[in-house]
Amino acid sequence: MSLPLYQQISDDLKQKIVTKTFKSGDQLPTEKELSETYSVSRITAKRALTELEQLGLVSRTRGKGTFVQELNKNHTKLLKRVLFIIPFEGMSFGDFTQGLVPALKVEDTTVFITYASYLKENTADDIKENFDGLIYYPMYTEDYLDILLELSLQNFPVVLLDKQIYDLGFPCVSSNNFNGGEQAAQALLNLGHKRIAFVASNDTHHPQTTRNRYLGYVKVLKEQGIKFHTTLDDSLYTESSVLELIHNEKVTGLICENDLGALQTMKTLQDSHFSVPNDISIIGFDDIQAASLSNPPLTTIAQDFIGMGRIAGELLLDWIKSGQTPKDVKVPINLIKRKTTEELK
Repeated sequence: MSLPLYQQISDDLKQKIVTKTFKSGDQLPTEKELSETYSVSRITAKRALTELEQLGLVSRTRGKGTFVQELNKNHTKLLKRVLFIIPFEGMSFGDFTQGLVPALKVEDTTVFITYASYLKENTADDIKENFDGLIYYPMYTEDYLDILLELSLQNFPVVLLDKQIYDLGFPCVSSNNFNGGEQAAQALLNLGHKRIAFVASNDTHHPQTTRNRYLGYVKVLKEQGIKFHTTLDDSLYTESSVLELIHNEKVTGLICENDLGALQTMKTLQDSHFSVPNDISIIGFDDIQAASLSNPPLTTIAQDFIGMGRIAGELLLDWIKSGQTPKDVKVPINLIKRKTTEELK
């Protein structure tokens, strides 16, 4: 069940106030401006502003407008706020919010979503003053370690998504990427492929998720007595060198580190007159929307993004209420077989 329109507007403005898009003393848009921005009636816009006023977040002066008030500890208790930090705007994979937001709504907690730059622009004290907990999805695990360490030393509840940051003690909710690599390798072996390559991006730095997927792939090949496997430190085994890889190593099956790489690899092969899957079988990771829409549709390892968001929210709420740090959670993933893999002829 979706929130009333006035509540959606109120929550959006709360987020902008708490994350200091609107700072203390700033004037908020008028009822007329809000009604145009959100395509609602002026009555709905007025109700949203009235709710903010009742919470003490704004003051309204007839003839002058609505102004942001200074945040205080009472606001913190009243709002029950959790900050969700994602790597960057326009992130095209993993809608964690579909699981996270409903999980937190059960406890009448508002989620404020912002980007990783927030950790550069604010201090640990700012976060502690304005939020009850933090869910952080890091792009690179070495980023913002100073502020994260400070939050850890202050026992502030932080739950990580997707990647573990060792030594900080934060619990992490992540997919079982190692098992994903195992499933992908086993699927190609079951189809008769023995020359199977793991194709990584052209980056010299490979994230923890990619390394885990790669290790699962190698484990299965070793267990099955397959001597050939690729490595992560050789430029031959990257997206830009896939044609050379196939030619030199007689590869018939490719496991790509993610769906975006798999789709680009498939285009490269098709542009060079390879048929997928008749000549080469391909498996991706993540099951992004484009995976099912490609030609042919991409076989992939699906992550349960909604489930991960829900679990992260539940762990954080439990931590906030109990004061007990939760344990890491590995979320199962599964193979989605489509049309880019087939039995080796």
